[in-house]
Amino acid sequence: MDKKPFVLRLSLVLLLTIILSSVLFIALYHFDNKYTKAAPQAINGALYVSEADWTNTPIRYLRDGWRYYADRLLTPETLEQQGDNYQYLSIGEGSNFAIGDSHRSPHGSSSYALTLYLPEEVHTYAIELPEIYSTYRFYIDNNLKLQMGDPNMMEYQDQTQCRMITFEASSKVTLLLAVSDHSWIYSGLVYPPAFGEPLNLNTTRGVRIGLCLILVTVTLMLAIFSFYLAIRTHRRNNIWIFFLLCFSTAVFTSYSVVHGILPLPIQPWYSIELVSGYLVTLLVILLHNRICDAKRYAQIISGTLAGIVCVLALLYGLFAAQLTLPVMLAFSNVVFGFKLLTALYLLFTSVVAMRRNIEQATILLYADIVYACAFVWDRLLPNYEPVFSGWFQEWGSLSLVIATGVVLWYDVAMGYRHSLVYAEEQRQMKRQLTMQVEHLRQMNQKVEESAKLRHDFRHHLRTLMTLSEKGRREELENYIRSITEINEGTRLGRLTDNIELDALVQYYSNLAQSSGIQFRARLLLPEVLNFPIVDLCGLLGNLLENAIEACQRQQIGDKTIFIAGRVQDGQLELVVDNSFDGKLKTRGEKYLSSKRNGFGLGISSVLETVERYDGVINLYADEKGFHAEVSLPYFCAL
Repeated sequence: MDKKPFVLRLSLVLLLTIILSSVLFIALYHFDNKYTKAAPQAINGALYVSEADWTNTPIRYLRDGWRYYADRLLTPETLEQQGDNYQYLSIGEGSNFAIGDSHRSPHGSSSYALTLYLPEEVHTYAIELPEIYSTYRFYIDNNLKLQMGDPNMMEYQDQTQCRMITFEASSKVTLLLAVSDHSWIYSGLVYPPAFGEPLNLNTTRGVRIGLCLILVTVTLMLAIFSFYLAIRTHRRNNIWIFFLLCFSTAVFTSYSVVHGILPLPIQPWYSIELVSGYLVTLLVILLHNRICDAKRYAQIISGTLAGIVCVLALLYGLFAAQLTLPVMLAFSNVVFGFKLLTALYLLFTSVVAMRRNIEQATILLYADIVYACAFVWDRLLPNYEPVFSGWFQEWGSLSLVIATGVVLWYDVAMGYRHSLVYAEEQRQMKRQLTMQVEHLRQMNQKVEESAKLRHDFRHHLRTLMTLSEKGRREELENYIRSITEINEGTRLGRLTDNIELDALVQYYSNLAQSSGIQFRARLLLPEVLNFPIVDLCGLLGNLLENAIEACQRQQIGDKTIFIAGRVQDGQLELVVDNSFDGKLKTRGEKYLSSKRNGFGLGISSVLETVERYDGVINLYADEKGFHAEVSLPYFCAL
């Protein structure tokens, strides 16, 4: 078989996957990014908003021009005393109070201030404050509008939440955010607040939480269903792992909902959220190894490394308050290397699995490409914070979860289908056993009748001799005729020389005749068949059962069934034709069951048997009826 067209098509599909993934991430960067939303930004600590700006841009993200007061927990009164002792800061430049200086502590207290010059007419405004680590007070002019936890060192209590507040104002307004952090790996204002019209901000917030809630609900439902399947199937380890994967994904992606509803302390919730992300990667690697049938040593090494990173992430979160900036940077480098190695490893194992003709590896390869593209674009486009959706790496991880789930659900569905087919084959075998018993009973009955006839034969001879001696020709002929009829009644009709097939066909012949169906058979088959008789009887039994059911549904016209079989040119050929009512349920080129939703189990069992022995089957219908033509290699290993 020429593999070049296949390789070319696969290469084009993979290239298309790369292109579409890149288009997705670039589109997210430009259209779902707080840093690319076009709106006037603050300059040197002041933001000027005209009436036209307010009308044209009802939402803006306050990311630039904040006045930053390091190591100071200010109030509106002490803010006025600071003079020029501050620096300008864009939100997102640093993830903690150290601002990239390894000699500074990433923990402590700092303040952020921004002056808004608004239209003279009084408007109602809204500010959405994202998670601010790890406790803060928020002032508008001289009024304390919001407090999370207690930022004072002596009464320090961490607490954070994504909150939205509204206020009425005009002309000049000063925003002051006084933050303390002694709890987490981030500190201060990490994500830019949103400022704008209350209805628009509420809508944006609601859509974001709604999308997150849908994702969490779906993953939790998958986790529950996986748990149910894992219990029912007992030893299916992959389903147990997928259950944990769905549950971890639900925990990891629930942050938008949880932090938008509940005010939470940092520990243990943020550590759980941090670890769940790396746990998703670990579980994906474990399932990926199993599906791609990776080498044992590769599974051990990759699983161990991912497990170590999970443990490091747990320790990193639990001891965040004691970490220094060099330690944080070291962990960041470890995570970068781990994600890079994970992307390369997943790509490599899926490609190797495809070369080994593991069918499920194809869909995993597509997801691995999306994950790798997410990693690359995360590096190329660092200034990204989503408005509605998730981060690039979250999209990449989600693609892996979905691909893994599709593969496992396909395996479960196929396993369920095979179990149904197996149950159907078992039913056919039980029916075949019943047929054999009935056939044997009939044979024994005929044997007994024959023995009785032989026992009585001497009496018949005496009677014949007497009638002959007396010249009673007419009575003699009638007596001979009655003996012949008795003898014919003791003969057992055979439709084929093979006793197993004969029992099967005799059963369906009797069943057809009792239903008023004309049954004809022309089976030119040897007594001993060089083919697994159990599979052959199951195949022929399903075809005959379907034929009888089709005839029984027929309301008008002659009901007929014709079966033929022969061995020719090394092929075992079978034909089953039957009349029907002209109504067929199809989906594509497949015939659906008339008794239930979905494909018929009998036909599925027939197709599976034909495929198992590399045979050929042709199913079609015309004005004469429904036809099933099967050709199987005759010389099969028994």
